Amino acid sequence: MERSTEPELTPAHDAAQPESDAARAPAAIKAKAIELSANDSLENAAATMFSAALAHFLANVPLLQTSSAPESVHQMRVALRRLRAAIGLLRPALAGPALEAAAERAKALASVLGAARDWDVFGVTLSGGPREAIGDDPSFHALTNTLEALREQAYRAAHDAALSDETSRFVDEFRRAIERRDWEAAPETRAPGSACAFAADALTRLRKRLLKKSKGFATLSAEERHRVRIALKKARYGAEFFESLFEDRKAAHAYLRALGDMQDQLGVFNDMEVANGLLDQIDARAPEAARASSFIRGWFAHASSEGVAHAKKSETRLKKLAPFWT
Repeated sequence: MERSTEPELTPAHDAAQPESDAARAPAAIKAKAIELSANDSLENAAATMFSAALAHFLANVPLLQTSSAPESVHQMRVALRRLRAAIGLLRPALAGPALEAAAERAKALASVLGAARDWDVFGVTLSGGPREAIGDDPSFHALTNTLEALREQAYRAAHDAALSDETSRFVDEFRRAIERRDWEAAPETRAPGSACAFAADALTRLRKRLLKKSKGFATLSAEERHRVRIALKKARYGAEFFESLFEDRKAAHAYLRALGDMQDQLGVFNDMEVANGLLDQIDARAPEAARASSFIRGWFAHASSEGVAHAKKSETRLKKLAPFWT
């Protein structure tokens, strides 16, 4: 699964990759912490947040041509999600066509990158328990060969999208929009210290929404869990955007750690749901993989049921977690 016919898309853990080359490969770039001051206006804070997301995305584009491609694709997706989260969080205090256009373009690009990332995650999942359990079965080889072909196709699309003229225009236009403050801003957003007041209200609102949607988390349907996952990401990104405005960094880190743990759990559920869709694609292309496909679906269903106890603990932990901004 982790090989590619094109050298620039070869993943870091390709068995054919010389270890020395892998060791020299540049690592994917994670988002840098956003540093704001208590005296910042909301408009200036917004410009900092937007610029940080754009820089995070751009830093990882060149890595598509290295063995760090899988992680760079992930980081580009994270950057685009953070950008969309920031635009949504600041609406309606800041709004306008330039921001809406950026959000739509980021969504479309993230979708293409997401298709490649999904195959990566699925391949890693199969390399663990399922591969050991099913053994040297011909249907499993048919499944993994088909997975590899579909993954390579998705990576070509991701590569083309990230390096396209359309993406270059998106970056250039959004960079100019940030420089020119090309948006409609409420008068209070330009006042010194307005970022702090906005942050406290926004983080409270995001936390309440998350608590409401995650109630009875262990018994929620897949669609309801997806809505919780969205609310969780927004709460986490909001906290990351604004944590530097508040003095209790220890409490902020505890808050973010708890959200991260719950996001990991939701990610497991989501990966299983995504995997079923990927298996549908494999089944359509390779009927000879049907036996392995059925086995893996059952494996995921069993793993999902075992996550209920952890889900209950996550919900309890979330309820007890005190806001760091009050």
